[in-house]
Amino acid sequence: MDEVVASAPGKVVLFGEHAVVYGHPAIAASIAQRTTVTLRTTEEPGVHIGRARVDFERHPHLATMIAHLWDETASPGLDLSVTSDVPRGAGLGSSAAFAVASAVALRAAGGRAVDAGTGAWLEGYASDGSEVALFHGGHDVRRNAEVGERRFGQDALSLEEASLLGHVAEAMSQDGRASPMDTLTSAYGGLVLLSNRLEREDAWIMRRTMPMGDAVRSWELHRLEGLHFEEGLSLVVGHTGINAPTTNMVAGVAARRTEETGIDETMDTIGALVHRGMEALLAGDAEGVGRAMTENHLLLRRLGVSHPALETLVSAALPTSLGAKLTGAGGGGCMIALTQDPKATSEAIELAGGRTWITSFGTPGARLEACPKGGLINPK
Repeated sequence: MDEVVASAPGKVVLFGEHAVVYGHPAIAASIAQRTTVTLRTTEEPGVHIGRARVDFERHPHLATMIAHLWDETASPGLDLSVTSDVPRGAGLGSSAAFAVASAVALRAAGGRAVDAGTGAWLEGYASDGSEVALFHGGHDVRRNAEVGERRFGQDALSLEEASLLGHVAEAMSQDGRASPMDTLTSAYGGLVLLSNRLEREDAWIMRRTMPMGDAVRSWELHRLEGLHFEEGLSLVVGHTGINAPTTNMVAGVAARRTEETGIDETMDTIGALVHRGMEALLAGDAEGVGRAMTENHLLLRRLGVSHPALETLVSAALPTSLGAKLTGAGGGGCMIALTQDPKATSEAIELAGGRTWITSFGTPGARLEACPKGGLINPK
C-alpha cells in the first residue's frame, strides 16, 4: 500500500525560558526523540485518526494542517497514524513535532502547484525576505497564473512552511498565544535562537509576526550553525514524571511579576546569560555552555518555576556533568544535563527517580521518510 511518512524532532530549551515571554532571547535545541506521521489512502472520505474523523475540537493541530494542505472534497480519504518517543506534557515540544511532521506529510501527499513560466510555488507559505506572508490556494494573489505541474515529495517541501504552519496550529490551540520557538526548532533542527531583535546577521533566517490580542508580536528567528565540540558531548534529558501545564506556569510568573520588584531584574539577568551562552556555543566552549546552563537554572529557581523533583534530578546530574537545568515551563516536566559521560549522568538521574533519554547536539529537523512519486493524489 502506498504511504507517506514524515518525522520531526522534539526540543529542549538551553537558555531563556520564561524570560523569552517578556522580549528576551532564548536558545532551543532539537533532540533525537522524534514524532512520525504516516498517511495512507482509505475509501472513507475525509481524514481519520484513530478511526475517528478529524474535528477541530479534538484535533486542533491536525485540523489546521488539513484546512491549509488537503482538499477533503477533491482528494482521497486519508488514514493518519502517529508514533512518537517524545513524551506528551513534558515540555519537550511534542505538539510542535506532531504539527510539523503532519505539515510535511500532508504537503508531500497533496503536492504543490507550480507556475508554468517561473517555476514559483503557487500555494502555501512563502517569505518575501523579511516578512512571512500567507499564500494559500484560492486566496493566493498569483492564483491566475498558469499551473504547469504539481510537485510531490521532496520537491514540494519547505521547512519554512512547515515551521509557520506549525506555529499557526500551536496558536490556534492556545487561544492565539504561541511562540514560534518549538516549531522552528522541530522544522529546522539543530540550535535556534529566538529574539525580539536581530541578534546576529550571519545567523538570521526570517522574521515571524502574529497578531496577539490587540497587538502584533514579532520575533527574529536565527539558526546557530557550524558548532564544533569535542566528540562524546551529549545532552541527557531527565523526566520527573510530573506534568505541569505551560499556561499555568507562565501565568504564575506573570502574577509574581506584579507583586515582586525583583522579577524583572531576574529576567534581565537571564537575557544577558542567553547571550553569554550563545557566545560559548559558537566558540565550542562546552564548559562555558554548562556553566551558563547551571546559572540559568538558579535564576529560574528564583522565578519560582522549579520543583522539588527537578531540584533532585539537577543535583543528581551535576557531579558527572558540565551543567544542568530545568527545561521548559518548569513545575515538573524535564531537566537537561550537558555531559561528556552520558552513561554516568543518565544512571545518576535514574537513581534519583527520573526517566532519561540521551541525545546529541544538532539532531536533524523535519524529514520526509517516504512518499510515492505522485504523492497520494496520483501515486506512481
